[in-house]
Amino acid sequence: MVSRKQLLIVFTLALSSGSATALGQVRFSENLLKRDTEWFRSDEARAIADSVLQYQSPQGGWPKNTDLSKPLRSPDDVPAANRANSFDNGATTLPLRFLARIATTTGDPKYRDSFLRGFDYVLAAQYPNGGWPQFWPLRKGYYSHITYNDGAMIRVMEIVRDVAKGEAPYQFVDAERRTKASEALHRGIDCILKTQIRQNGMLTAWCAQHDVQTLKPAWARAYEPPSLSGGESVGIVVFLMKIEEPSEEIVAAIEGVVVWLRSVQMNGIRVSVKENTGRRRDRQLVPDAQAPPLWARFYELNTNRPLYLDRDSVFRYDFSEISYERRSGYAYHGTWASSLLETEYPRWRSKNKLAQDKSSKQRGALAGERHRVIVSTDIGGTDPDDFQSMVHLLLYSDVLDIEGLIASPYGQGRATDILAVIDCYEKDFASLKTYSDNYPTPDALRAITKQGETERAPYGGFRKPTDGSNWIIECARRDDPRPLQVLIWGGIEDLAQALHDAPDILTKLRVYWIGGPNKKWAPDAFQYIVAHHPNLWMIESNATYRGWFTGGNQSGQWGNEEFVSRHVKGKGSLGDFFVSKKADIKMGDTPSLGWLLKGSPGDPTKAGWGGSYVRAWERPHLQLDRLPTSADQIEVFGILDLALPINDAQTNSESILIVENQKLVGHVANDSTMRFRFCPKAAKQYNFTIESNVRSLDGQTGAITAVLPSPEIAKLPTPKLPNWWTDDPSPELAEGQHAGAKTVSQWREEFLSDFAKRMLRAKEPFANRTDSQ
Repeated sequence: MVSRKQLLIVFTLALSSGSATALGQVRFSENLLKRDTEWFRSDEARAIADSVLQYQSPQGGWPKNTDLSKPLRSPDDVPAANRANSFDNGATTLPLRFLARIATTTGDPKYRDSFLRGFDYVLAAQYPNGGWPQFWPLRKGYYSHITYNDGAMIRVMEIVRDVAKGEAPYQFVDAERRTKASEALHRGIDCILKTQIRQNGMLTAWCAQHDVQTLKPAWARAYEPPSLSGGESVGIVVFLMKIEEPSEEIVAAIEGVVVWLRSVQMNGIRVSVKENTGRRRDRQLVPDAQAPPLWARFYELNTNRPLYLDRDSVFRYDFSEISYERRSGYAYHGTWASSLLETEYPRWRSKNKLAQDKSSKQRGALAGERHRVIVSTDIGGTDPDDFQSMVHLLLYSDVLDIEGLIASPYGQGRATDILAVIDCYEKDFASLKTYSDNYPTPDALRAITKQGETERAPYGGFRKPTDGSNWIIECARRDDPRPLQVLIWGGIEDLAQALHDAPDILTKLRVYWIGGPNKKWAPDAFQYIVAHHPNLWMIESNATYRGWFTGGNQSGQWGNEEFVSRHVKGKGSLGDFFVSKKADIKMGDTPSLGWLLKGSPGDPTKAGWGGSYVRAWERPHLQLDRLPTSADQIEVFGILDLALPINDAQTNSESILIVENQKLVGHVANDSTMRFRFCPKAAKQYNFTIESNVRSLDGQTGAITAVLPSPEIAKLPTPKLPNWWTDDPSPELAEGQHAGAKTVSQWREEFLSDFAKRMLRAKEPFANRTDSQ
């Protein structure tokens, strides 16, 4: 500890040797770091550096909100304890950067030694969990939280990172400290990843401060609540984007916060500044359609609403409701993320995409060309099959390159349901990893989970891009020679949108669509693809897929309920989740994956777990300008296209065609017709009723009879669809009405036996197993 007498001697020497004229004119700030090397050799620079040394505490830190270029006149000028030893507002980090420059330039050991003592202080201040507080030694209150506020922890980590690299101006730091810096950096990054806030499983942003024990968002001052930060989060993600060769977890963190920042940006408003005579400038939000996006300082946890607090800590959602003192004295809004979203993230994404492409190629070569897979699923609601198929998919994810998980129509498909399965996967991940290092991390899967379309496509077959359709495009355009296997377990809308927006990707795609009832809900998107992208490589499985749960050997342990009871129930979190949806086998979408696991993906006519198929004949498409009658026939899974004349059209003409549980919204075409599309999923008669505000249509009824295709039709493949395959109509391959289903059900014992072994992985780590599975 330096005594008061020693401080007096230091101050006297500093005053006698320093440059008085220089120190009176220069303020210690970031601007000094912009000076060139020659300046750092000058007397002025040395005088400032000598002043900086005076302010260093016995622990090695520096005070905040202090002009370190101004020499201390007496020991009484040393900042009080509430300003000493801080990382806030550039304290400690800025003097360290300045000292590193002058130590490297001059070689003077006193500057080097001061830096090293300061850097040791930085290392000592880090929490075991990797975070840094605002003050150290610790002070009571919010000062001891892990502090991202005003960039405090990120500034610390930037110095730690640069020292670990050993690059200029930190070459003089010894190897032992560089090793410690590297270790501290990894702990810090781990802390960042662990403090990132999740909403419904999705990675979002960070709070300005987090509790050191729980890592949860925490209070700071009365008007700084636990929340999602629209400001500090930008600095964090920019730091993460500078990490070379980022891990899957880091990539997931970046992608998550970027999606969140885009979702919460405030459009069509700006901050208006009003001058007040003799007072600070007032701020108000005013409408402005041309204004650039804004972000709020605080967003409410769970709701993402911009949040405004006064010194009374009351949550308010209208900026005008807080006091003038806070409106004028605190930055509640900013354009903080503009540069990130417009420039920095696209640049990082492009760079990272090249790395992903290279990694994808390497993974394919090392794994014997693992299949690249995107799954589009209408997971959700009460139907268990997508949930069960998702469990199955994740258990086999070590033998695939899963590049996307997209929630799609019809109706229920939501990304949160995919994330719920991933949460179960995370609980079983430690066990799964004992079998293969190729299992993707839970966060890597979350990063590629996207929300697609949520509604049936309009009559034209496409609507607007979604995160899901854009992801299909991005993955398809990667520089990878392997085709992109798109497995569709629901509506085909996102695929149709992707092909509309980027027809160049068509040749990279191999599509296996679980059609059938899904086709019933997506006839418009389907018809668009047939008409505009007939060269698409497509397996249209309308009935064959049913062999996974219909037919085959269902005796003993192979029965749907008995198998689940013996081989799924109690097998890890994934097994319990599977059973919670239904305690028997549905898994109606799994044949699409089975086709990749065992079969000949390049030749759909050959046998395999996903069935075998025949070249498609012309896709049945019945077009009528009247309501059909029961005498009219259409092939099962064909498209009935109605164009009904409107004799008394209105500007707001609306019609609904009601068919069983479907209500098909009509489309008013330019030729004064009301258009409907319908797809029958079974061989039977369907009855129609129209409800409309068009008098000539309202109350009209009709019917159509759906029939099974003739087995002979398979002998007539259409040249219009050269890469299209569908169910084999041969009667001997059907399970009841379900054409081709026996080409799947014949493998029942084999694929269920293999699935049972995979289920054990979720429960029993490899070291505990008595077999080699």
